[in-house]
Amino acid sequence: SGHYGRGRDPISYKDDFKIQYEYLKSKLALFFVSPSAELNDEISEMIMFISHCIKCYPDYHEEFPKMLEDLIRKHNSILASEFRIMICKSLIILRNRELYQPVLLMKLFFELLSCPDKALRELLKMHIIADIKNINNKRQNNKMNRAIQVFIQTMLYKASPVAAKIALEIMIELYKKHIWNDAKTVNIIADGCLSTNNKILCTALKFFLANEPKRDDDDESDDDDDKDELAEREKKMSAMLRTAGVTKKSRNKMKKLERAKLILRKDKKKKKAAEGSFLAVHLLNDPQSFSEKLFKQLGRLNEKFEIKLMVMQLIARVIGVHQLFLFNFYPYLQKYLNHSQVHCTKVLAAAAQASHPLVPADVIEPVLRHIANTFISDHQRSEVMAVGINAVREICSRCPLAMTKELLQDLALYKKHTDKAVSMAARSLIGLFRNVNRSLLAKVDQGKPDEYTKDVADEYGATVPLENIPGIEFLNLSSEDEEDCCEKEAENGECCRKRKRTSSVNSETSTRKRRRTGSESSMYRKRQRTNSTSSLRSRKSSVCSDKGRERTTSLTSVTNSSVKKTADEWMTEKLLTDEDFKRIESKRLESLMQGKQRKGKRQASPSRDANDGDIVNQANIEFIAKHKKQSKEERLETIRKGRPTKKFGIKRAKMDPFASTTNADKRKNKNFLMAVQNRKVKGKGKLSFREKQKNLKTKLLRGRKI
Repeated sequence: SGHYGRGRDPISYKDDFKIQYEYLKSKLALFFVSPSAELNDEISEMIMFISHCIKCYPDYHEEFPKMLEDLIRKHNSILASEFRIMICKSLIILRNRELYQPVLLMKLFFELLSCPDKALRELLKMHIIADIKNINNKRQNNKMNRAIQVFIQTMLYKASPVAAKIALEIMIELYKKHIWNDAKTVNIIADGCLSTNNKILCTALKFFLANEPKRDDDDESDDDDDKDELAEREKKMSAMLRTAGVTKKSRNKMKKLERAKLILRKDKKKKKAAEGSFLAVHLLNDPQSFSEKLFKQLGRLNEKFEIKLMVMQLIARVIGVHQLFLFNFYPYLQKYLNHSQVHCTKVLAAAAQASHPLVPADVIEPVLRHIANTFISDHQRSEVMAVGINAVREICSRCPLAMTKELLQDLALYKKHTDKAVSMAARSLIGLFRNVNRSLLAKVDQGKPDEYTKDVADEYGATVPLENIPGIEFLNLSSEDEEDCCEKEAENGECCRKRKRTSSVNSETSTRKRRRTGSESSMYRKRQRTNSTSSLRSRKSSVCSDKGRERTTSLTSVTNSSVKKTADEWMTEKLLTDEDFKRIESKRLESLMQGKQRKGKRQASPSRDANDGDIVNQANIEFIAKHKKQSKEERLETIRKGRPTKKFGIKRAKMDPFASTTNADKRKNKNFLMAVQNRKVKGKGKLSFREKQKNLKTKLLRGRKI
């Protein structure tokens, strides 16, 4: 009632408020002389009361917040935990009512982060993140953001390690919420990677090693273009499912449907990865000096190997993303490339991440040789060999010039290895160089070149220019060519129909004449008739098949000639629009869906199919095409899945559920001693004494021979 009355008529309650305010001052003075728990409760209640009512009395707007600020800043070590939290909550109330400047409150709260009170630190961290989010809700307040960022940057060097770590966590959280996602924030966090404190270093390293910053549900917003692409993809999928449901089902059609679904899923993953491949490492101001400082710090670091490994991964990521030159880093990685190392796959992924096309082949070639000598040898286990070949493939996909002809042909021989994991890894390496540089492979492994093969320069620094836009062959068939093809198909169809009609009329007239001649030797004539009809059918089918082949060859010749003629027109005279590029993409997907499926089934892995852009996926190196050993529960689950769900045999229900059982059921459940006395059992033919004697004799003779 007091709060309500002061809100309605603050002037009449002004004297009462003044008395309460003076009483609070006297209690605080008494508290500093002799602090006690009773005074804590009483003072905290009075502070909360005044913080709620002070908005009605402007004379105290400056004095009361300053008094609370001095109290908690000077005497925070003396105050109890609940009392400190109560003062901070009252300051937050004053800030929400705009009675206290946000910059001053932020600086005070950042200073209080060094206080040895975990509950207070959590409260301050939550309020700082929420307050900065509210400040930048409608538009970015750059002036205030810059002031707070400068203060946090000074805290990383001057404040206590606990406060610096929480300040760094606040900046990381604001970056993930897309509130402070600018270059200044990233570079302040990058300063934490050069810190001597272990906790600050690990916090900053984990931020940069995260693949993609996760967005909140509120911040997610899809563009119109993305919605259109999703709608087109859903249309294609629904059309495929509709045709599969309407038409006759067969094993071949179901395989094609599954193939089309897989291609659409892969395309969706690739587009998502291309959109989300923008990392925090891209926003570094001077990546070359940053990587050099990190590498210098790595040499002096006396921490656990896990922390050293995180620093190596970050250096490799910065080198790979920005395509930097740090040649001393590769021999340093070579020390830890050993199959007995616990985290050898992470070191291999770092070596692959640090390789890019601008690095000279002489620098990366020793790393490849070392991997081939330590991992890929016959005395190693099959898993080690497969991981080594996968690592070589990942390095060569980023720097193909590092591979030599002799080494590649030696590794390609493992395609006939008895272990499936090694043979599959070797085949994946052959498949990579078929698309990249098939001249390094042996003639047996080169295969036929197709439209997706790339031409790579043999020398360092040289480039091979593109002659055409990739996929322009899907736009080469003009509307005139399509009309001509349709007219030819229509003419061929009419000719075939006329021939069918004439052949049917001739056959009818011949059968009528035969019926008129009489019924003599009818059986003989019937046989001749059946033979003649079968021969006519075979001739017709052969003629139609020959015509169909001629038609397909003529169409393919037309399309090949039109591709060559119209490719120059598209490149020189016409300008490709966004719709043309969408058509190219849709036609490419259709051609992949309608392509022939191979006989051998490849063991698919979602991690291998996903394209991670600038990041090397560690699962690509660890992937082994081999069935892992299953536990007992997994084996039982596969057995249950393989069993048919349908239960054979029908158990008819009784007409009356209370009726007795039948005689047949009674015979089944009859006691053995009673069943033996049955006439049918007694009347059965049994072995005579002589037959039993013979059987026993043969058995004994057999045992003696043994």
